[in-house]
Amino acid sequence: MHLHIGSLDDAAWYSPWRRHRVGEKVFCSMSLVATALLAPTWPGTLLVSLAAVAFICGWARIRPGVLLAAISAPVVFLLLGAASVLLSVGQSAVDAWWQLGWLSIGETSMRQAAKLFAHGIAGTLAVMVLATTTPMVDLLTWGRRLRIPDPLLEIANLTYRLLFVLLDTAITVFEAQRCRLGDDPVGPGAFRRRWSNLAAGIGQVGVLAWSRASVLNEGLTHRGFEDSLVTLPVARPASPKLLGGSAAVVAAIWAISLVVTNL
Repeated sequence: MHLHIGSLDDAAWYSPWRRHRVGEKVFCSMSLVATALLAPTWPGTLLVSLAAVAFICGWARIRPGVLLAAISAPVVFLLLGAASVLLSVGQSAVDAWWQLGWLSIGETSMRQAAKLFAHGIAGTLAVMVLATTTPMVDLLTWGRRLRIPDPLLEIANLTYRLLFVLLDTAITVFEAQRCRLGDDPVGPGAFRRRWSNLAAGIGQVGVLAWSRASVLNEGLTHRGFEDSLVTLPVARPASPKLLGGSAAVVAAIWAISLVVTNL
């Protein structure tokens, strides 16, 4: 499942939450993030994850496919981080139940890895509440209201655009390569040809991404602005329902977590 260059922004533009103020969505997302980090692993992280998915796919009406594509890359990094915690290097732990040379896995390391992954996935879903409901232009406008320096906002904007230029280029190149060469080379030397195709694709991605980034830079240079491109802010009414709902959900998560922990 691929995340198209405009998937997140498109979802945010057409979401019913677009009419809400950015500060209200930041409050909802960051309160869930803080709860994901500070609440007990069980059942706090599970409740935060369920609440975030309910906000995104239920209240904000974001398609589940968009959410799955958006969190696929963070999940890979979380799994790698959990694996590094799971494996103990050096002298075997007292509770180790698997050992291979200097590597071992024990009950303590497994518990720590599970906690790390649970808090990480809950925090990621909480961040997605903001990412899938707020277009980049709204975030930049909100940042200007907070008097964040314009150079920092411009750097954030360009970095965002260049990352998606690279992603879109990679998807285009590898899909074209797959259509031309096929997914799975067979016969003698199939493994070598597969690595050769991968290397050729990576090289082509670098060339095309550099070319498209140069075009983007040239367009920004010729737009006639020497400072920042300011967009007109849109006045949006306050939403006590969103603020109250967010506060109630967070309070309920903490209450349930504390009750379960003290049982």
